[in-house]
Amino acid sequence: MSLERLMQVPEQETKLRDDLTVLDLGILDYHKALDMQERLLELRNRNKIPDTVILLEHPHVYTLGKDVKEDEVSNLVKEKLDAEVIQVQRGGKITYHGPGQLVVYFICRMPFKNYGRFLTQVEEVGIAALRAMHIEAYSRKEEIDPRYGTKGIKGAWYNLGGIPKKVVAQGLEFRRSQRQDKEDSMVVTMHGFAMNVNTDLVYFQKIHPCGFNYDVMSSMKEITGTEIDMEKVKSTVKDKLREKLVKW
Repeated sequence: MSLERLMQVPEQETKLRDDLTVLDLGILDYHKALDMQERLLELRNRNKIPDTVILLEHPHVYTLGKDVKEDEVSNLVKEKLDAEVIQVQRGGKITYHGPGQLVVYFICRMPFKNYGRFLTQVEEVGIAALRAMHIEAYSRKEEIDPRYGTKGIKGAWYNLGGIPKKVVAQGLEFRRSQRQDKEDSMVVTMHGFAMNVNTDLVYFQKIHPCGFNYDVMSSMKEITGTEIDMEKVKSTVKDKLREKLVKW
């Protein structure tokens, strides 16, 4: 059964390589997208589909990652939110998704020992895509994260007037694969990163996104001062997926 029939939503499927497929789903409700990830993860678990990357936008929604403690929510939310808040199992704290933001989900299977390398590749996709569109993004993975006291601040960043601004926020989840290799413990991933293209940054002002100050977020539109062609961004991301997402 094709992915299109299984998911019963309009989609554009691109085969980047024999082992890597991209689905462009346009705008999709967060709950439906989460359900789709679950079903794709199960198919990838059973080796029924290749590694699959989903590109989409969500209607307005906030999500809480697994790093958020129960007594921490009131500190992360500054004022009443005008959209649904959903608890998920990705890494990270609170963030916003909405129109004008390109969300990229990764349904990929790999040995657990290579998961760290995979996370680095995911980050490199976002950074390389921004640079290809003339935004000098950079990684902060070698810096100490003030939230946890350990090295490694994820995502793609841009120096805006001497202040580090986050353009791509990253948070993934992995699960132990039901199909195990003899020598390696295998896992399958879901969730991914969100790239602020033409995102309305006002929605971030009501929270401490990713646990940082509310004003840490920026967008391609804010940096360049002009509306960005989303289709061009998608095409660039696909190019960088093909280039950076090598087998792990």
